[in-house]
Amino acid sequence: MFTITVVLRKKPEVSTEEFRRIWKDVYAPLYRQLPEVKSYVQYHLADRRKDASEDPIDGIAIMSFESEEAMRKAWDTEVYKKASKIRESIMRETAVGVHVGSADEVAVII
Repeated sequence: MFTITVVLRKKPEVSTEEFRRIWKDVYAPLYRQLPEVKSYVQYHLADRRKDASEDPIDGIAIMSFESEEAMRKAWDTEVYKKASKIRESIMRETAVGVHVGSADEVAVII
């Protein structure tokens, strides 16, 4: 299994309510159309503690695929390109807007 974690921030001009509605109800359903996606989970976040040195993180998405090749195949589809356009309208596309990483190890503590 190949899993990626995406940390994202909304565009400043998009309200939290609108961001969450579009991300959950418009953007996410497109991933159901991609057979390569084995799981897709969204975490809608609210800052509990902050020092104002960074912009808040608005969400985290965790996606799993059978392999990195399967992920690349999904990213090469028209459905993903449609999702990308939606993402570009609500999420910041900078180092502090969207950050993607893959899991090298999963440590289950409890």
